[in-house]
Amino acid sequence: MKRLLFALIALFLIAPATNTASAQEDGDFRFGIRTGYYFGVKAYGAGIYGTYGIADWLNIEPGVNFIFKQKSTVDVYCDFQIPLEIATYWYVYPIVGVCVSDISAKNGTVDGWSVGANLGLGLNYEINGRWGVNVQGKWMGRLPGKHRNAIVTSLGIGYNF
Repeated sequence: MKRLLFALIALFLIAPATNTASAQEDGDFRFGIRTGYYFGVKAYGAGIYGTYGIADWLNIEPGVNFIFKQKSTVDVYCDFQIPLEIATYWYVYPIVGVCVSDISAKNGTVDGWSVGANLGLGLNYEINGRWGVNVQGKWMGRLPGKHRNAIVTSLGIGYNF
């Protein structure tokens, strides 16, 4: 873990001198992995995602997180993002999307499947023309009322094709 953290810090320090990255554009595709924590339901998750540039100003990101909590299985989502450049190689993006999940309640009881909406904000750093890292925070409002809403924070890394 320490080696991975050291490598990421080194990439942040070295990459800007050779960076030719830009925001995801129309037709660009990124595939990545992400890990996160679901506050409110006390669960960790890890999974995969794919981001596709529908237009220069709009991305779609479907993904799936596998939940590491007893009596929980998966969170499947599809988010829309609007990437906004805030500095060279740095992009912030609002998130709006939908989710379908099977995450048990805080006390471990089984809630079953639920549908919900995602609202949040992400930050992406383009390491170079191929690699990028991102952090996200989003509120996951779940229906019906017996399901606990969650705030999900996550860290991901992706490769541009």
